[in-house]
Amino acid sequence: MNKFYATAASALVLAMAVSGAAEARDGFYVAARGGYTDYNLNDKDDASSDEARIELSSTSHFSGALGYKYKYFRIEGEYTYRKDADDHYKDGPYSEYDASISSDSFMVNAYIDLMPNYWISPYISGGLGLTRLEVEHEDSISGYRENWDEDNFTWSMGAGLSLRLNRCLNLDFGYRYMDMEEITYGEFTSHEWYGGFRYTF
Repeated sequence: MNKFYATAASALVLAMAVSGAAEARDGFYVAARGGYTDYNLNDKDDASSDEARIELSSTSHFSGALGYKYKYFRIEGEYTYRKDADDHYKDGPYSEYDASISSDSFMVNAYIDLMPNYWISPYISGGLGLTRLEVEHEDSISGYRENWDEDNFTWSMGAGLSLRLNRCLNLDFGYRYMDMEEITYGEFTSHEWYGGFRYTF
């Protein structure tokens, strides 16, 4: 009997995924998202060494966007705020550092919704923009401290899944890779996972 219920539930979910509903509304939309950011620091001067990639601590982020949807396509302007990330890491056997990282981004994002008129639709995304990146770096042994800040060109690419609740309201879940370019001797990149809602007027 349990197998029967499991099979029936699976069939119902599959039917919802592949059966169309009323056509999704086109027009302007607002979106709010939240998730977490996992920073990486890549040393471009020695990309083959063990210390070439330093995985820094994760932090949460929140974003808001205003965009326009037409058929399979969406384009939006997005602002993302990330909470400060504090970390302690080793760079080789004799060097230890404390780092504090903050960043916020202004992005123009484009999306392709592969199945926009279905209950469940995968999408792919890409973006271009600007990130304000600030880093405070202290040698834990000597106490020497440095501060850097840059306004860097940023690009992103990602993918996700939309769950359509009605013609206007969607829940979006996704992942994106962001390249925030160089600050001092390294290049900052991040992996971001997020979830949120999108409402089309």
